[in-house]
Formats: sequence, structure tokens, C-alpha cells
Amino acid sequence: MSKSHIAQSLVQHSRSNISRRVFIRTFGSGVAVSAVGGLLVACGGSKSTSTTQAPSTAAAAPAASPTQPPSANPTVGSGAGSTNLAATQELHYPNTEPPHLDPNLMSGRHEILVGMCLFDPLVTYDANGNPTPLLAEKWNVSSDGTQYTFNVRQGAKWSDGAAITAHDFEYSWKRALTPSLASDYASALYPIKGALDFNSGKTTDPSTIQVSATDDQTLVATTEHASPYFLHLCSTWTYMPVPKWAVDKFGDKWVEAGNIVTCGMFTLQDWKHDQEIVVVRNEKYWGNKPTLTKITFPISADPFSTSVKDYEANTLDVTDEIGPADITRVKSDPTYSKQLHHFAWSGTAWVAFDCGNTDSPVSKPAFRQALYLATDHQSITQNVLKGLYDPAPTVTPPDVAGYDPTAAPTGGVAAAKQKLADAGYADGKGFPGMKLVWPADARYDLVAQALQQMWKTNLGIDITLQRMESKEFNAAFNSWTKTHYEAYISRWGSDYSDPYNWYPILWTTAQDFFRTRWANGAFDTQVQTADRELDPAKRTAEYQKAESLLMQGMPVLPLYHLDVNAMVRPYVDGFTEPVSATQWWGLFGRVKITAH
Repeated sequence: MSKSHIAQSLVQHSRSNISRRVFIRTFGSGVAVSAVGGLLVACGGSKSTSTTQAPSTAAAAPAASPTQPPSANPTVGSGAGSTNLAATQELHYPNTEPPHLDPNLMSGRHEILVGMCLFDPLVTYDANGNPTPLLAEKWNVSSDGTQYTFNVRQGAKWSDGAAITAHDFEYSWKRALTPSLASDYASALYPIKGALDFNSGKTTDPSTIQVSATDDQTLVATTEHASPYFLHLCSTWTYMPVPKWAVDKFGDKWVEAGNIVTCGMFTLQDWKHDQEIVVVRNEKYWGNKPTLTKITFPISADPFSTSVKDYEANTLDVTDEIGPADITRVKSDPTYSKQLHHFAWSGTAWVAFDCGNTDSPVSKPAFRQALYLATDHQSITQNVLKGLYDPAPTVTPPDVAGYDPTAAPTGGVAAAKQKLADAGYADGKGFPGMKLVWPADARYDLVAQALQQMWKTNLGIDITLQRMESKEFNAAFNSWTKTHYEAYISRWGSDYSDPYNWYPILWTTAQDFFRTRWANGAFDTQVQTADRELDPAKRTAEYQKAESLLMQGMPVLPLYHLDVNAMVRPYVDGFTEPVSATQWWGLFGRVKITAH
């Protein structure tokens, strides 16, 4: 594919996006900061090759917390695969309707868990949380840490039989940065030199983006500065290859069943929108093929309200969509309690504020802090959510470098009342009201009602609640690029366990992922300092300073850290929950159905 053809194609494609902020249910952390900080050293100093052996596709790597030795969520069953297998190797797993399955546009858990079945990234992780080859057979890193040379795996093919080449990656990365595509994850590519200028419209020439296929097997990328997290970015969906010929032929419809061309362990057999998605084993897959021959994802508008009932009706083999209304009953059931498993999930739920809405009290930091101090986090997690989650004193979860619970405001209700007075609403007098909205979710329903009562009791203020159906919330959220809101409930789970996945892309002025309109120059500078620090201990300390600034400004009010509970049939062997979104890759390749 010539450079001119890539450039011509990039300017032809456009599409509106639905944000990951709306469908944010990805899973928690995995990659140790010690591995991140030591990445260039581990690669051997100046120019180095990470490793040359491909991982088994049946053994995707769980990874470790940045603050603990490498570890993984437990595996249900033997994990080694029983020889007493069922004749039918099919799995039924709940989902909601994905807005798209395009790697350049995927942003939420519901897309990612399917997308990781359909597409392979350049790298994945070994059992110690270190990047290891996948579609890249090996890579070299320059001595200054700014140039990455990937050797794309020879013999790997697309599902239509075409060879996967370095050109497919160059096209994909530049396409994701095309402004008209409006990829919510375009910022993941910003470490690449020239990426930000192209995506922001400062230049319209894609050749200024410093990624190039020098031949069919060689991909060279140059970063703006040493970026110790870059290989982790290469494990994400945004960095996956995209088949240009399919996009050219079908446009936005290239991801529909019958049109889509994939390169992962599975192919898309059927997508009945709002009903079900079916993927089947990719017989042209370059690596070890999965034992499962089919996965069916039944689609529900609110799996947290329906999936336990579906599991009890024997229409699901696994469900990790267990809400507060069901958890007590499941735990007390003599049969289902034995099928219930708890897994770690790094992430945080919060209330996000429009800090730029000067017509609302939410624009005042003292008011946002008053709400935090008037919130009983322990009651929300233990009483409202029935112990499903842990209280979040601060924004960043415990496994991500930068976590610092001492940064949390203190003083309780008394301090909350003083902050409310500082904001101009002493004892709630003169408070003009505030609206809190959220997308349909059984947990958010309960949390919103609890917050309304807590703030009424502790501060004497009344807020309005509005639950929105997903499509309604999507439309509202997309409108907030040009209009104001006041507050909404959302959450974030780690794509990969590095603070780069939190601080710069979520809260800096330039990126503002959750559209809080919070602008803090000191925070931006502090995050930049932390991002470029290669020493792991120093990097953690710098991010802790950023956490303190974040809690002072409070563009979001942290509520609880995330975990996941899953019900798994006894005959499902080798299942676990990923501890980061990128670790959805390979998960279904390990699962086997035993005779039952």
C-alpha cells in the first residue's frame, strides 16, 4: 500500500463515536510499574529485542499490580484443560449492544471483550506482566527510548486469507488519528511524534505522523520523548491492524457480519443488533486455535437486571453481571453460592462534574468538596451495594502507581458544612439546585438515590435525579462537547496498569476524557513530569503529587473501587476475569467445556 493511497483513504472515512465514558466497564490493572519503568533496561540498554518466541494463544498472560509481585485472578476449574471434553464446545456469555466493533473506535467493555476475540494486537503479556510478542514477532527500542521497530509476524493472515503486514498497522494508526473519524481513543496514539498535531487539525498531512511501514514486515514508530508505557499501548485495541480494503468497500458497515475481516482467534458469524452476537473459531488463525468453537453473546439493555435470571434459566454458562438486587440471594443459595467467584478489578466509580458550568454550583471547588465530605462511602459500598465494592477515598485505585489515600479530604460532615458555606450556600440557603444524571444501570439507580438522601440530610440541599436509557444518555453525552451539564455517574477501569492510562488521558486540560472542563496548569505540569520519569519509585512519587492536586480540584467525586463477581458453571474450565481490559485477549482461548 503506497503512502498516497493511505493518505487518500484516511481523509475519506468519517464516523460519529459513542464514548467509552458511556460504556465503561473494562477490567482492572495488570502490568507492574516495575516492569514499565524497567522496560528499556529489560530490553537490553541501547537497541534490544524483547523476545522472539510467540506466546501460546491458549495461555494469555494475567499480569501484576504495580505495588505487588506479579499475580493473577484465580482460574475456575483446573485451568489446564480436561481431557474429558464435551462434544459441543460452545459458551454463552452476556453482553449489551456494542456501538461498534471497529478497533479504531472501540472504547467500552462491551465492544472490547468481543473485539479481543476478533483481532490481535502487536503485543500481549506474559505471566509476569511483561509485554510479549503477538503479531509482532520481536521489536527493538533505540538507546534513547524514542524509536520502536517492530517485526510483524510472517505467516499471520486475515480471515479472508490476505497476509497481515506492517502496512495494515500504519494505516490503522493513522486512520484512528483522522479527526473526522472522531475516535475517542485517538489520544492513546499521542505519544507518537506528530500524532497530536494531526489529530487536532494543526496539519492535514498524515505523513507527518511518525509511524511507517518500511516494508511488509517492518513497522517503525518514533515517539515524542521516551515513553516507558508505549509497549503497553501497543497491546490495546486502538493499535490493532485494520483491513483497509474492507473499510474502502463497506465504509462504516465493514464491521457487520458478512463484511468484516478479522485476524483474531474468532470470526464474526452473526450480529443481530440488540439480540445477540455470535463468534466462531477462526480456522485460518496463525496460532494455536481455541478449543471453543462458538461463543454466543446474548444482548440485554441492562444485564445487571437480567443476567442472573438468565443464568438460573440455564441460558448462560457464565455471568459477571451480578447486581446488588441478586448478590445476597446468590450467596445464600446452596447451589449457586458454590458457582460464585470473586475477582479483582482495578477501577473507580465516581460522580463527574462540569467544572466549567458557571451557571451551576458544581463550578465551585468548595461545593464539590462539600459533596465529597457529605458522602458516606462506607454506607454506599456496604449497605447500598451489598459489599460488592470497596470505598474509594481517592480517584486512583490501589494497584495503580499514584494511589494515595492520604490525599482524601478529611473532616466529615462538619467540614462539609463549612465548605458549603465557603461556596456561598451556608446551611443550604440560596442553593439553586443541581441535576444528577446517569445511564441505565441498577447499581447507579441505588447510588444516586443514596447520594440524594445523604446530601439532603448532611447539607440540607435538594438535588434532582434523572435516569436515562443508554441511547438517551449517549445523545446527551455527545452534546456536552458544546453544551453544559451539571453532574453524572460514571466509572473507569484500567486498560493496562500504568498511571499513563489514568492521569494524562482522563484529567489533563488537553485531553479531558470525561469532559469535566477542569483546567489546572499545575496538575498538567505535574503529570508531564511524572510521565517522563523512568525511575519507578520516583515516578510513583510524582504521580502521588498529581493525585493530591486532583483531589483538591475534585473534577470527579470518587465513590467506590471496582471488583467483579461471576457465576461460572462447573463444566466451564479455565475461565477467569481479566485484570485489565487488554487482558481480554486470549481469555476465551483458554476456556474449555468439560463433559457434563
